[in-house]
Amino acid sequence: MKTHPCKLLLAFLLLLGAPTGLRAEPFPLYSEIRSNVEFWQEIYGRYYSSQGLLHDRLDLAVVYAVLEVENSWDNPARQRNRRLIDAAQEKYRAILLHLAAGGSPRNAEEQRVRELFGAAPAPDRLRRAAENIRFQRGLKDRFQEGVIRSGAYLEQIKEILRYYGVPEDLAYLPHVESSFNYEAYSRVGAAGIWQFMPATGRQYLTIDYVLDERRDPIRASHAAARLLRENHQRLGDWPLAITAYNHGASGMDRARSRHGSYPVIFREYDGPRFGFASRNFYPEFLAARQVAKNAERYFGPLQREAQRRSHEIELPGYLPLPELLRHLRLDLATLRRYNPGLREPVFAGEKYLPKGYRLRVPDSPTTVRLAGTLPVGIFAAEQKRSAFYTVQRGDTAGLIARRHRVGLSDLIAANQLDRRATIFAGQNLRIPGVEPGGGPGGGEEMIILAAAEEAPQMAPQMPPQMTPQMAPQMPLEMADQSTSGGAGGRPPAMLAGSLPAPERVAAPTVAAVAAPDNDLRPSEPALLGTRMALALSGDGSRLPAKVPFAGALAPEQLLAINPGVVSGHIRVEQVWREPDGRRLGTIRVEVEETLGHYADWLGVRAQELRQLNGFVFGRSIRLDQRLTIPLDRVDQAVFEELRYEFHKAMEEDFFTAFRVEVLQEYQVRRGDNIWLLSRDRFELPLWLIRKYNPGLELENLQPGQKIMVPQLAGRDRVTEES
Repeated sequence: MKTHPCKLLLAFLLLLGAPTGLRAEPFPLYSEIRSNVEFWQEIYGRYYSSQGLLHDRLDLAVVYAVLEVENSWDNPARQRNRRLIDAAQEKYRAILLHLAAGGSPRNAEEQRVRELFGAAPAPDRLRRAAENIRFQRGLKDRFQEGVIRSGAYLEQIKEILRYYGVPEDLAYLPHVESSFNYEAYSRVGAAGIWQFMPATGRQYLTIDYVLDERRDPIRASHAAARLLRENHQRLGDWPLAITAYNHGASGMDRARSRHGSYPVIFREYDGPRFGFASRNFYPEFLAARQVAKNAERYFGPLQREAQRRSHEIELPGYLPLPELLRHLRLDLATLRRYNPGLREPVFAGEKYLPKGYRLRVPDSPTTVRLAGTLPVGIFAAEQKRSAFYTVQRGDTAGLIARRHRVGLSDLIAANQLDRRATIFAGQNLRIPGVEPGGGPGGGEEMIILAAAEEAPQMAPQMPPQMTPQMAPQMPLEMADQSTSGGAGGRPPAMLAGSLPAPERVAAPTVAAVAAPDNDLRPSEPALLGTRMALALSGDGSRLPAKVPFAGALAPEQLLAINPGVVSGHIRVEQVWREPDGRRLGTIRVEVEETLGHYADWLGVRAQELRQLNGFVFGRSIRLDQRLTIPLDRVDQAVFEELRYEFHKAMEEDFFTAFRVEVLQEYQVRRGDNIWLLSRDRFELPLWLIRKYNPGLELENLQPGQKIMVPQLAGRDRVTEES
């Protein structure tokens, strides 16, 4: 049967009008990557987590052995697996070096290894292979679980991708990133099925103490679609755009400028950080797409999760969770399942659901009807505050609890204190039970008490010739809090850090404010269960706060560091008014903070902070560096609250996913710097390394110094690395 010419013309016009990525096969299988794709298909579809392949890092067609390992994430099993893998690597390394030196195969196994490299492998090739032996655990069981989980949202994700004009098969990328684990959280802070890092996620999503939209599969899929589309527009094809999702668009732009096409980049590019993961990211995607689209062939019949269709309503105010659950007649587990972007403080009652949040509820007639009739009276006018108190020398947990009118047991629970309620100077304790607008044990009065600092005194105006860099020479008593109202619509004196408690506490154990930048030391974390603390008897609530010390600490002492307490310099250290009326303050830079963070918390542009501190564009800030900040648009207490919540959220998320089991000692080598060690060697967030290395100047490492490196175990198996 002939096709009408008009229909052919229409089809041609539709093809021309289709998005670029949809006109032809957008994901080519190049000959250069075929063996890599086949390798990952085996990992995803054949080998279980109790198995693994010992292979060549560069040529994945070279597989030396299949190892049987323990499918357990407890530390003893991990250590036994490590010994098994190390022994196997050393065995094949010795074989390869023997062959590279011209030795003849001494048995059938050595003959098999030699044949993996062709008839007459060059000695240099064998020597390189000896240093490139890698182990990859199988993922068949995890992948199968991910296919089952994906049923809840896969079709909606495909709809979202089509909406943005990108290939719908990109919906299989979360299999590579997270096995469709909606609670996935990596060692370096990537979250959700799309594994957005915080810095990238904030470009598209809300990430704060109340809401982390990276964990919401629908909202995160909108963000991923936008990011992938931008990568494609910048780089020109999907292999490069997908690789950029892992490696970064700027890095792939440099690779393209140097080598041109993806196949050449795959063969020849050796740019910074273009390692095994980046090089294999596109092949992994192709393999995951193949296995997921043909799941029954690999796994047999599967019952996928039912689609989780929902109904959304936008909240016109702040909403207490118990009131919402009562009105909707829903249980907590259901609401949590439909709103995975809400953080634990909401479910624990520490925060309200935020104003403007698009609440997702089950798409049933009764629930939809109830959601559309939320009574005006159940909404709150403002969000609950996060009150915190910085422990001073001489404080006790009991004294702090009484001063803030909270129960000692509540204070202990909120901060995971040990049975003696041991506290240390410099800890930032969360004060539980804060309600905006008053109430027993809460409200404005309680938040005011959370400061518990010296009496507020505005520092005298700095004379015109005095620069902010000279300001630290003023006495400490002159560098404290102000009571003026803040910007952003928040009332004055409503947050921790604004007014003093009725009782004075001992003077802060802070280094003299006059110390120059190069004399500063990293903050010292809270240490619980040290020998000194355990030797004391009696009610722990009466034990005075101890001053952390920077000496050598035994591993058992370091393991007692409290994951429930944020340490570090969160407070504004000094406040003054300029002759022109501007209100300024000084802070110390803490780990993971950037000028962008300060700009967001202060309601200013980053350029304003650069100008205020005399920074040229592109200059990085340093740990413990003192910065001058403006305090005219956002109240000092608001800034401190946001800063505290940033660090609290980061640590809460991490310790929900991981626990520290043991510590290993690393000796600093020549050329080491903490940034590369943290990112590439330890694969740990910098704040965690600092927390377990009190007193160590991380930005000034010297050869021979010792770093205590936490060894982690995942609380959820899917968060662990393969």
